Amino acid sequence: METSLGGPPESVVRALSKPNGKNVAKAVGQLLTWADSQTDHALTRRSVHLMRRAIRVVKEALPDTDPELIGGFFADLLDLWETGQTLDKELQKLTRLRFPQDRERLRSSLLWIEAIQLDMASYWIGEVKKDLPKLLKALDRLERRSRLGERKRKLANARPAGKRKAAQRATATPDSAT
Repeated sequence: METSLGGPPESVVRALSKPNGKNVAKAVGQLLTWADSQTDHALTRRSVHLMRRAIRVVKEALPDTDPELIGGFFADLLDLWETGQTLDKELQKLTRLRFPQDRERLRSSLLWIEAIQLDMASYWIGEVKKDLPKLLKALDRLERRSRLGERKRKLANARPAGKRKAAQRATATPDSAT
């Protein structure tokens, strides 16, 4: 079983560490191929689909909010979600380890969780925390506007005070005046 600490092929690392025009281009191509093979394409598709739907809903709910703020917020939130999904896969691998022969793999997994996953999760949480108050403020502003609009409609539909008093006098009976 392979751990997540496996990096790019050694030949690619050597070629990139000693640049030589033609070799660098070939090594970069190999590096991109390796990186693509490490990507969970189903997870990426699911994430993009989820992000598009969430952005559409929030844009509809907050039409006057900067689209970049909404997009950035959801991109960070989904990166956090993907980080959690990656951690979930690593934990699944961890449950299949056999001891004592897999002690080193356990060490690698634990170091990977500490060095990569926790730092990534902390970073994405920090980014989400920056944008969340801005979105909440936009929602509050929208709610205030809608409440003000309701009050204005009620006031516009209400009779002016002079007409109200005249209407009350007209409906009052002579017996009630005494």
